[in-house]
Amino acid sequence: MNALTTPAVATLYDALFLKGGFTIVTRPDGSAYVPTDGYAVSITASQHTLSAAAPFKEFVELVRSVTGRYEDANGLGGWLSEGLIYIDPVEVVHDQETATLVGKQRQQLAIFDLAAGTEIAL
Repeated sequence: MNALTTPAVATLYDALFLKGGFTIVTRPDGSAYVPTDGYAVSITASQHTLSAAAPFKEFVELVRSVTGRYEDANGLGGWLSEGLIYIDPVEVVHDQETATLVGKQRQQLAIFDLAAGTEIAL
């Protein structure tokens, strides 16, 4: 995934605290968009977390670390849960059955339905 500018990361930070989370997908030209359908599935079983009380600078560092570590990912998801910020490299899968299977193979607890805006427990 391409490196995100600080203003782009600030937009993600705002979405986290104002909407509870975000999912973005990058295009081949480096631009990004917010997908409105499909299912977000993390590409890794490992967790990337930060305290929700951490300063913005640490959020920027976490986002850049995850995007740098998973350069093959074309998406990034983030959400708040129980005082923690979660940031994961994601892919958007358009079929729920496939997304569920892939999520289970990757040891995910849930996938995210982008159209409904809801989590689907696995």
